[in-house]
Amino acid sequence: MEIHVIGHASIFVKTQDCQILMDPVLWDPHQEGLFDICPERKVIHENIPEFDLLVISHQHLDHFHIRSLASLPKTVDVIIPEDKLIEDCLRQLGYSYIYPVKDFTKIKFGSTSLLATRSENRVPEYGMIFADESGVFWNQVDTIVSLNTIRLIKSRYEKIDFLLAMWQPMLEMNYQMNMSLSFPYAMYSKVLDIISTISPQAIAPGSNAFRCIGGSSWLNQIVFPLTRERFCHDIKSVCPEIGENIFTLDPGDIFKLENGEYSHLKGECKFVNKISDQREDLDFSPVLVGNPIVDNNPDNYDLNDMKAVICEEISVNLVEFIRKNRNFLFIEHCRWQVIYQLEIVFPDGSKIWNFDFSAHNIQAETGRNPLANVFTYITASSFYGIIKHLKGWDYANLGGYYRRFEKLYLPTPQGIIKPDEEAISDPLSFRFPYPKILKQILDNEIAQWNTENSNEEKATVSRKVMMRMGNTLIKV
Repeated sequence: MEIHVIGHASIFVKTQDCQILMDPVLWDPHQEGLFDICPERKVIHENIPEFDLLVISHQHLDHFHIRSLASLPKTVDVIIPEDKLIEDCLRQLGYSYIYPVKDFTKIKFGSTSLLATRSENRVPEYGMIFADESGVFWNQVDTIVSLNTIRLIKSRYEKIDFLLAMWQPMLEMNYQMNMSLSFPYAMYSKVLDIISTISPQAIAPGSNAFRCIGGSSWLNQIVFPLTRERFCHDIKSVCPEIGENIFTLDPGDIFKLENGEYSHLKGECKFVNKISDQREDLDFSPVLVGNPIVDNNPDNYDLNDMKAVICEEISVNLVEFIRKNRNFLFIEHCRWQVIYQLEIVFPDGSKIWNFDFSAHNIQAETGRNPLANVFTYITASSFYGIIKHLKGWDYANLGGYYRRFEKLYLPTPQGIIKPDEEAISDPLSFRFPYPKILKQILDNEIAQWNTENSNEEKATVSRKVMMRMGNTLIKV
């Protein structure tokens, strides 16, 4: 069996008996002009092979794309959920052989069989299992799978050779509905629990390979809480028996399964080419939504001096401080395998460092880390002010020049666990403790204002002091 990745949820499946196109989205942008496939791809339409079955999982517009469906042959058999909207649209387009199916309907094509798997989502939808003599492939698509569904499937199939998993705990409407933008721990724990229960022999993250464009591109910072790399990292902990059979599939890739043997053929699809990888655009940064952090350098610090001081502080002093206090201040950071990402926003751009507390020899690595789980953003001028004892944490916090968030947890086969609130402090707060910095700021102000008022006449008349008796002060 071969699975050709067209992009996002669109796949082309070749079994020993037939060829199947599922959820075709063949042009960008789609979803009413809101989305592009990410990574970016080019579909060579004239090279798309002939196919026997067209499968549509549900009516959402990133799966049910009218322009693509209008361009395809209308004489193929079409498998759809029991959704009158989908059926009516297909008939208007000229399709005649349309077969709505119920949950767990089996479709036979020679020795190939398909099984529509139930979803607990409210829209009519299904996942799809493809099985032939080479193995069993389950495309979960966007479906929410119950324990009863998994039990039924396991009663029919000895094992799932390959799972294209629903993996991204998306926050599509949280900002618009004034809901939480925190990492969705409970939702993601359920995702991992489902995968652990299915216990596939091999897995890849499926769907969720798009990005918002144009005026909606700001949503990229809040819709996708998880990186693909982090999901694959977590699967190794949740399903250790899966070994190295964890794959990341891009547009233009082919995945082959043959009796428990797996091949990942990168870029070998003849009708899809990957053009570029813009997945960094999808980095989750909820504290930056709507108001990006900007350094206007209000105190006009010298930019070159700021850069030199800050780079030395992070690359040398902070590293040395962390190593020295690893088994004291940073016990919890190590226990929870913190990967700390620090972004300094300079007036002319940003610079990023990351620190892996699970490493034996902690370093300040430059650049983003897709596995990072604790994040700090701070403007260069406010951080420089803290280093030089010219500004305090109140200035950085209350001025909006400092922001942080975390998506910290440990994956287990039983779900995820996470630390108590406030258990993991920003390493900068240990390096520059609030009370110490505040005292230095106040000392600076005392020196300034005492000097400016040094000519004020000092009181020379002696006076009696107040006396303390128990909890009472008495002026005699």
